[in-house]
Amino acid sequence: MEQIILPAAIVLGVYATLSGLTWLQRLVGERLTGRKRGMALNLARRAGPPAAAGLVLLLAGQITALPGHGALAALIIAGALAYSFHRGLAEMRQADRRSIGFRLAVTLGLSLAILWQTGLL
Repeated sequence: MEQIILPAAIVLGVYATLSGLTWLQRLVGERLTGRKRGMALNLARRAGPPAAAGLVLLLAGQITALPGHGALAALIIAGALAYSFHRGLAEMRQADRRSIGFRLAVTLGLSLAILWQTGLL
């Protein structure tokens, strides 16, 4: 099962990184301080609980020696970040087909390169 979970976590992590960079660029370019705080609060509201659950799973798995807990925790955390950054960009009207298509194409290329280099492919 870990052979499926780990590549999925890597793909979601790459997408979360690319979306996060776009979101951060938009946050830096924002002039209103209140809007910056709102953007950060929305990100924390969306990504906080699942990321915290992933960290709890990681710690509990380490304590009880569960097999495959690291990959599952990585999948949960990467998925939470990918979803929250994507929703944040959608709220700012930065998630049109063109930008999402470009992000998905770059994600696919980088993910395949990472998976090939690590020997998971």
